[in-house]
Amino acid sequence: MAGLAECVAPGSCTPPNTTFSHVILGPQPGQQWNINGGFCGAFSTQHAALAYGAWISQDLVRKANRASAGAHHMHGDPTEGYEVVPSNAAETARALKLSFDEWDYNQPKPQAPAYKRWLKKHLAAGHPVVWFPMCKGDAPFCPYLGACPNGGVISHVEPMWGLFSNHPLDDPAVYDDDYILHASDQDQLPYYRPINSLEDSVLMDGNCKHAQSGFGRNEMYPCFDEQVTYGVAVTGLAVNGTLPVALSTSGASFEPNIRLGASPTLLHGNLTVRGLIPRRPYVLYRFNSTEAVPSGPPFAKSSFEFSFRFLSNSTTWSWQDPTPFSSASATYYLAAPSEDDSNVKHTSSTSL
Repeated sequence: MAGLAECVAPGSCTPPNTTFSHVILGPQPGQQWNINGGFCGAFSTQHAALAYGAWISQDLVRKANRASAGAHHMHGDPTEGYEVVPSNAAETARALKLSFDEWDYNQPKPQAPAYKRWLKKHLAAGHPVVWFPMCKGDAPFCPYLGACPNGGVISHVEPMWGLFSNHPLDDPAVYDDDYILHASDQDQLPYYRPINSLEDSVLMDGNCKHAQSGFGRNEMYPCFDEQVTYGVAVTGLAVNGTLPVALSTSGASFEPNIRLGASPTLLHGNLTVRGLIPRRPYVLYRFNSTEAVPSGPPFAKSSFEFSFRFLSNSTTWSWQDPTPFSSASATYYLAAPSEDDSNVKHTSSTSL
């Protein structure tokens, strides 16, 4: 699927012309691993984490939920981890040291109106969302026993990371000209959808009536179950005392599948730190595992791989890390005020 270059109808790959927009740095379209039930949940979680300075291999996203409670009827095992589904999505995020807000799937039915407001609120705040839609032609029931609490229907998982509107983005109401940006996980193209076109019945005879059926095409125009649905908005890293960091890397569009014997590749990270006070000293820390990431300061005493001191002339600072990291790794970047003002390396800032 990675070679598919056409925009699959009725999906749109052209950004809407709106007055206001916010596209979150880090996530991008790309190709999930298509083995063992599909790594769509791992891919989606991986891309949500990029918005907060973390690269986590799809392999390690699954392995993060090995100790999750409950039934394990989805693909996976206690060694390799489990397919990311609604019943373990929050636990997966927690184990990866991500902070998050999980959609309350026990809300009254139909959940669609409240869910769309929830989506808009988080996207406007810069929080990418892992959502769990249904795809045209797939079975109209939960794929695994116990995977869909409260009886919702899903067949796929995708990242969502952009909002477009002719109304101010902090307006909580959902309008017909509100659009979201999502990936299919099966091609390299972005897809733009009116928020009000996202829901459907399990029969897929409403908003998704004209969506194409079949693997490799139905992921481009899915719909969520209007009665009961699921989502995890990733709001940051579960670390106190840090500033917002976004990580972009061209390797995020296609990760070599080490579970099929492919060799990992080296990735180069482009970092953007926001919320800075100009001319104040800061330190960027890199950690080479989830386990090494501390819960808060003092960061100078934590088990970081390396650190980089900097000053910025503005509230935003950008930097390309010259030291690559493995696509098979979990690599986290944290930025924090300097705990020692001596020997600060000065660099000029680049605002995006």
